[in-house]
Amino acid sequence: MGEVTTGVLLVFAPNWTLSLMGVQAPHPVEFAGFIGVFVLSVGVSYWYAAWVPITSDNLERWRAVWWLTALSRSLVAGFLTWKILAGSLETAWLTVALTDGVLSIFQWTGLRAGWLSPKN
Repeated sequence: MGEVTTGVLLVFAPNWTLSLMGVQAPHPVEFAGFIGVFVLSVGVSYWYAAWVPITSDNLERWRAVWWLTALSRSLVAGFLTWKILAGSLETAWLTVALTDGVLSIFQWTGLRAGWLSPKN
């Protein structure tokens, strides 16, 4: 739900949303909308999974959503960390990097541990 809300807000109220995050708006501010659409797509992926019951018939769908969103989150966390350490992005982006990093670790762990596997 958080990604969907954040994504929509970045598209329609980018300056306000970024100010809540403590981040300077990019120039042109339309880049924030582009980021918002990406964030929204991750959120919609979770919504899709939430509407699909966890049954043996749907486990592959759930695993695919977790794999793709974990990959997206890992890449975002890595990119933001790199740019923050390089001094190209403000440290306020660290909260996004940490959130994505922690959630991707949770999802990768769950995938490896078989949390989304049929119960025998």
